[in-house]
Amino acid sequence: MSFSTTALPDLIREDGSLAVSAEVLGALFDEVDDVAFFIKDHEGRYLVANRSLAERHGFSDQKDLLGKKPSDLCPGLFGEVPTDQDQQVLKTGEPIRNHLEMQWLRPHRPCWCLTTKLPLRDEGGEVVGLVGFSSDLRERFPVKAIPEKVAVILGEFERNPGEPVSPAELASRAGMTTVQFSRLLKKVFGVTPSQHITRTRVQLAAELLNQSQSSVAEVALECGYCDHSAFTRAFRATMGMTPSQYRESEASG
Repeated sequence: MSFSTTALPDLIREDGSLAVSAEVLGALFDEVDDVAFFIKDHEGRYLVANRSLAERHGFSDQKDLLGKKPSDLCPGLFGEVPTDQDQQVLKTGEPIRNHLEMQWLRPHRPCWCLTTKLPLRDEGGEVVGLVGFSSDLRERFPVKAIPEKVAVILGEFERNPGEPVSPAELASRAGMTTVQFSRLLKKVFGVTPSQHITRTRVQLAAELLNQSQSSVAEVALECGYCDHSAFTRAFRATMGMTPSQYRESEASG
């Protein structure tokens, strides 16, 4: 059956682009519990927020978020990091795609997410806002369905994440090409092999910082980071704070 755009005169602009209101997008994402959706203005203030995002901030009504920045809603670095991300997109016009990070669901329940933020431009090409979402990482496919050899390889790495290893090496050990291995991890865990390695290492680092007396440098080495600065960058990019700040926050909390 053929489809004619003339059947949707209110949805198609003269240039052929699709016209969908922010309200419609917000209502659509209200039906998705594991995605926090938002549209922000040129200052990074919420114009549209879905129900899931409001609930993560402890609000029952999305309107409580409108006109505010993340830094207005979350204390400390948990609000500063997303605000800094917004400013990066708004100033450079460069999108952030599938950024792996730890977020918090109330009441302070950690959750790994993939965040994407895209610039919104006016007719002259100027950045006037951004649209984006954070999608919770949940098991997408029964782990028991993973080929046994792959499960063994992943289990070995997760028990010893400090081992120097690359996605290509893991794929080779599993008897797969890098493309096959990447597709499998994306199907099961929703992340790339590199993101899986980072998530496993940072998660262990957070546990060690919270439960052991090891120095930050010792934790970095145990988690596979020979370079202290590289460890700090990776930890802050995913956890929203440096290893030292995380340890302090856990001790005071």
